[in-house]
This record gives sequence, C-alpha cells and structure tokens, in this order.
Amino acid sequence: MKRNILFLVLCLLSITHCPLSSYAQKTPIEKYEIAPPLFEHTFLDHVKGNACRIVNIGPNQYLGQSGKAVNLYGYGMFINGDGSQIIGQFREGRPMQTITLTQNAAVVGSPDYYASYSLTTGRIEFVYKRGERTVLDASTLLDYGFVKIRYANGDQYVGEIYQQKRHGYGIYYYANGDFWFGQYNNDIRSGFGAYFRVEGGLEIGQWMGEDTKRLLYIKSK
Repeated sequence: MKRNILFLVLCLLSITHCPLSSYAQKTPIEKYEIAPPLFEHTFLDHVKGNACRIVNIGPNQYLGQSGKAVNLYGYGMFINGDGSQIIGQFREGRPMQTITLTQNAAVVGSPDYYASYSLTTGRIEFVYKRGERTVLDASTLLDYGFVKIRYANGDQYVGEIYQQKRHGYGIYYYANGDFWFGQYNNDIRSGFGAYFRVEGGLEIGQWMGEDTKRLLYIKSK
C-alpha cells in the first residue's frame, strides 16, 4: 500500500505547476462557504468508522475513507482517468469541500459554491455560487492566489494564499510522502482536515497549528 500511496502523491504533485505570487487586498471576499464547527464535528462522527482503502473505479482511483455501501465517504483523494484530481471531504460518493486540480485550473469549495483559480497565473478567475458565475474585479483580487511553494527541507505546499501567507484550503506534502489537507489561517493550520500517512491510514480531526483539538485515527484495509 505504501508504494501505491507514493505513486498517488506523485500524481498529485505532477499536476500543480502554478506560480508563487504576491497579492494585496484588505477586506476578504467570500469565495465559498465554510462549514460551522458543529457540522464538521458531526461529519467526523459519521465517518470515524470508515476505514481507509484504495478503490479502483474503472479508469479512476480513490484513496481514502469508504463506507460499507459507498466507496467514497469521508476524507480522501480521487484521481480521474484524465489526470484531474479531487482531494478533501466526500459524502455518499460525492465531493463536499475539496480542492480539484486539473491541468489548467484549481477549484476550491463545494460543487455548488467555489472559487476557480488559473494555474497559469495563480489568480481567481471567477466565483460560482448556486448556478451563477461571477467574474470579480481584478483590483479586488490582488491579495489572493493559488500557489505551489517548495521548502528547503523538501516539503511542498499547494493551495490558497492571502497576502502572501497560506490561508484557506491547502495541501502540505512532506518529503517522506505523507501529506495533509485542510484549512489555514494566517499561515497556520486552523480548522478541520486529514493527515494521510504513506504507510497507510490517516488521521482526521481539528487542528490548531501543529496541535489538535480532536483527532481520530483511521486504519487502512
């Protein structure tokens, strides 16, 4: 399973070629909904019994939590046959709050409400909210970006930034093959997410920096 997870991580990294840029706006814009903590804790309660599995679905592959009747239920990553990838929360086989990566774009949010970034410029192209697509004034978006940052120790960050700091949803890849998906606030992990281990299994819960307020260990099968 470790070899399979390493391969999936390399697939995720291969598609993220967005630039690191800096941006400048003071009033945050609404890009997608953030679920309240009560909802997130309820979600954790629902999926805590779902083991971590690698599931092949036709030309696609999924690594993450799955229930007895539904293959995608909990935290996981889904790699489509066309190379696009979805990582985050899934419920009853459908994405909930995720990052979707294609060759040209990164989509952050839910299927009904999300921000779409260009991976060429790292800028927000539009916000989609329940059937309506809105192109925002470029002058209001200068602080926002979707970037790939490489660190000296071999770790990498792929995700949203605000005023040059990790902020919003992101994926932090460790040099050893582990990776973490979740929320950042002012460069610090702050919110709900999942830590995927290269040897199998994952940890889901609520993070405050490098500490956790709630942590559940999910075994692999």
